[in-house]
Amino acid sequence: MYMGHFGIALGARRWLRPLPLVWLLFASIAPDLYDALAGLMPALDTGGISHTLPGAVGAAISFALATALIYRNGTLALGVGLLALSHTATDYLTSRMPVWPDGPSTGLYLYATPWADFLLESAVITLGLLLYARSPDLRHPARAGLIGMGALMIALQGVWNFVIAGR
Repeated sequence: MYMGHFGIALGARRWLRPLPLVWLLFASIAPDLYDALAGLMPALDTGGISHTLPGAVGAAISFALATALIYRNGTLALGVGLLALSHTATDYLTSRMPVWPDGPSTGLYLYATPWADFLLESAVITLGLLLYARSPDLRHPARAGLIGMGALMIALQGVWNFVIAGR
């Protein structure tokens, strides 16, 4: 999943309103953030564990604990943990990844069928934006910008599916 992770974070914002949106966006891509950090600091490289089930659980626990410590709210911590866990769960739809380190790989591998992946991710983005638009703390002018944001997210997903990954 590419932009779909952000769509899930935007949808989760409706129930996790006290948290900054950027916190939710980071939680939704926790395994990718870890991989990027490990790329900058090779001592943190764990050999690809970040997108396995143990890695996903570790990311979920880490974000949940950080949320509990910073925001002192168990319900928000649980929500953020589930959001972080959603990353790997949804990646199993779009990719083929090992279940555990050096274990069997599984996944639907929708990346091999760019149109199917594009349609799934576009649907996730749209649903996430629809949920986000119903958030009571979102002002009317901000709602108007959601169409543009959604169009941009879907366009970026299209670039991923049909230009970058299609090479």
